[in-house]
Amino acid sequence: MADAYRFHLAAVESLNGRETYVIDAEPRPEYRPHLKEAGVLPKFRFRAWIDKNESEWIKLDIQCIDTVSFGLVLARLHKGSRVVIEQTRVNDEVWLPQHVAVKVDARVALLKEFNIEQDVTYRDYKKFRADTKVVPVGEVAEPR
Repeated sequence: MADAYRFHLAAVESLNGRETYVIDAEPRPEYRPHLKEAGVLPKFRFRAWIDKNESEWIKLDIQCIDTVSFGLVLARLHKGSRVVIEQTRVNDEVWLPQHVAVKVDARVALLKEFNIEQDVTYRDYKKFRADTKVVPVGEVAEPR
């Protein structure tokens, strides 16, 4: 992936109260994939917000900048499709999804057109606790 894109620091900004580096990735016109699956990379550009303290991505904005074909006539993802994913730090322990917005314009098998816009927000994460005790195999009490 590093060969497929030209990365550049676009800004330093605050996002959801966290200081981030904003990194833009533009496809390199001279990129030639070594693997067949990597052939789609030049058809996308993205922007990433990276947390300065934890080096974890907070937000990704991925845009389709050219039509992507899967198989000969199996499916086509049209230019303008976009995915935005955000995650948040929960309980100062783990990064979990916060928001996903998807806008997809696709055609399947040259027959069916799909224009999908989906927006999902995750919230109210709760910490799960359980009282457990790890014991050696010989100490397990058999039920009576």
